[in-house]
Amino acid sequence: MRDDLLNGSVSRFARSLALATVLAGVFGGPGLATAAEPKSAANSRLALPASRLNRSPDEAPVVFGTLGLGGAFDHDQGQPVVGGGVIFRPAEAAGFLDFLYDWNTGMVLQAERLSLGQGGRTLSADLILRRYQRLGAGTGNGDRVAVPFWGGGIGASSADGGEDAGALPLKYWSLVAEYGREWRFASGRLLMVKGQLRYFHKGGVDYTAWTVAAGAGLPFPF
Repeated sequence: MRDDLLNGSVSRFARSLALATVLAGVFGGPGLATAAEPKSAANSRLALPASRLNRSPDEAPVVFGTLGLGGAFDHDQGQPVVGGGVIFRPAEAAGFLDFLYDWNTGMVLQAERLSLGQGGRTLSADLILRRYQRLGAGTGNGDRVAVPFWGGGIGASSADGGEDAGALPLKYWSLVAEYGREWRFASGRLLMVKGQLRYFHKGGVDYTAWTVAAGAGLPFPF
């Protein structure tokens, strides 16, 4: 008799559990699904950002070189200038400073050497923010587009007057302003022309100079 009572209790408990499961599925299903949605949204917010390695060629950094002429404003005109560096377009520059993408502004890291008369020269490593003109729809010609730009930045610079006994050496910060145009190709290649002004002056020693240069670049990695 005790076994019958035990079996009856187990049977009633099983029926009650089955009924509760059915009711939960009917009445609790939508609520459970709704409650799960915020968790999914939270998980998406906590997910790691997408990799930036799958970028298109026009967003890839561009390694460039330039060649041109320059000089001081009152002497050593038409001297050779060579340079090179890396251009980070706005989408890539946003990896350093988020607001650069909203400003349509890239970042340029460059090194430059300007020869001066009598063996003199200036050297500089510069950080420049380059703002690009926004282009309207349909701008461009087939596989290329021309983009005007202007920018400014700061450089760690040094100058040596060479054999000119009256020209004192100088190591100091310089200010850089530029204006020019990039021709971008569908392959990621680039052609560029620019004019640049470097204000390099301290304590009466003045190596302020201008340069005009043309250059070409390739997307990295090559």
